[in-house]
Amino acid sequence: MLKSLIKKITFYDKIYFLLKDSVIYGLRKKLMGQVANMVYGSPSKNFFVIGVTGTNGKTTTVNLIHKILNEHVSKTVMISTANIKIGNQDLENSKKMTSLDVFDLQSILATAKDSWCKIAVLEASSHGLNQYRFEGVEFDFAVLTNITHDHLDFHGTFERYAKAKEKLFRYVLANKKQNKYAWFPADDKIGKQRFEEMPFDQKLSYSTVASSSLKASNIQISNSWTTFSFNYLWKSYDVKTKLLGEFNVYNILAALSVVLQMGVNIDQAIKSIEWFETVTGRMEQIEKNWVRYFIDFAHTPDALEKTLDYLSKIKWKGRLITLFWAPGNRDKSKRPIMWNIADQYSDILIATDDDPDTENRLEILEQLTSDIKNKQEGKNLFIIPERTLAIKFACEIAQEWDYVMFAGKGHETMQLTNFWKRKWSDKEEVIKNLK
Repeated sequence: MLKSLIKKITFYDKIYFLLKDSVIYGLRKKLMGQVANMVYGSPSKNFFVIGVTGTNGKTTTVNLIHKILNEHVSKTVMISTANIKIGNQDLENSKKMTSLDVFDLQSILATAKDSWCKIAVLEASSHGLNQYRFEGVEFDFAVLTNITHDHLDFHGTFERYAKAKEKLFRYVLANKKQNKYAWFPADDKIGKQRFEEMPFDQKLSYSTVASSSLKASNIQISNSWTTFSFNYLWKSYDVKTKLLGEFNVYNILAALSVVLQMGVNIDQAIKSIEWFETVTGRMEQIEKNWVRYFIDFAHTPDALEKTLDYLSKIKWKGRLITLFWAPGNRDKSKRPIMWNIADQYSDILIATDDDPDTENRLEILEQLTSDIKNKQEGKNLFIIPERTLAIKFACEIAQEWDYVMFAGKGHETMQLTNFWKRKWSDKEEVIKNLK
């Protein structure tokens, strides 16, 4: 009752963008975080709390850390965009939010505490950090995956977006605990800058290119496995993983950085990684009749380019067919960038709905396809607004050796159309059409 009453009084989305940068709004958000923490009895007080932030790779990194710690250290709770776990118990994250509402977050942490969890791994979005959804959570560890173009509709500038991510590290520095840890990507401009500037009891870096504390080498990619080597304490180790693409090597390095610092045996950690299954909607693969279908959440320029670059490198003699579009009422500045990336790497493009929401779906399609110069509509460019029909069409035109990428929705279980909110799953639609 208290939670419902407070939310009704304080949440007023219609004037949100007029107020979100005001001092009063910030104080109110911070107060709500403190109230939620108090209502649930400060559940994270005795947890060892790890926060993971960045533009891409957060969900996979959080799941990797959870698996290793839950298997080899102590019962662990994790909250990510795609899923929530308390120990080995799976809970659905159906909120379409990377960082949960303050009351939902504290409620899950309280449940995890009652279930004897000792460690929490939390995915922290720039929105969640900016809105004080983690108020009252004392982080021990902060991990940055990368910072690239995203959410400029909310933050206004890239600098403000990066500053919002920095708040996770400020939480660690402000904690009342004995140790303060931070891990940064040395190949990322902002990551390198934060590593050099911020004072921590211990801070390490990871990389595939630059000099760093944990560096991967000999990276080999295929359509089924990724292998690489890394050096740790003057000894070389080999890793073979089902996670696809070089971008996932970064996620593995980030996870290894955390668990090794926490004392996990390195051979046990590597074994857990080798048995780790792909997270739902993250380069999830279905194969039928010599065609490979990939379902991925790629919704930023960086993520889309990395996934399509990977697929273009491993496909043999077939075509790369890409189905995607941009959600409505979101960062419009990244739309032409993403379309140019899709145009550059793909042999065939299928433009369709993502989450048009209240923005006119046909205007979104018209806006971007009008600038296409390398594709001819009806030949290698197809505009099919209804996503159900677009997926059906993609499955119908796929031939032997083709690779088909369904981008943008990934793990999501609902779609916000111009008319209603409906249950949705790219994976289920693909499977239905392949039958």
